[in-house]
Amino acid sequence: MRPAIPARPEQTYPPLQIRIINRALRDATLAPNANDALDCCADALLHLAELARAEVRHD
Repeated sequence: MRPAIPARPEQTYPPLQIRIINRALRDATLAPNANDALDCCADALLHLAELARAEVRHD
């Protein structure tokens, strides 16, 4: 069987924002209670906001 060749080799990994969201969803799913799940999501949102602020300052 031939190995899969990515359609866009320059994007072999998902963007950082997608990885942050995926990790938050995974962590929230595995959290022992609802408050901890909300904390996972809140941390991810704060991280995304920091990234957005950094991009605005960079432009």
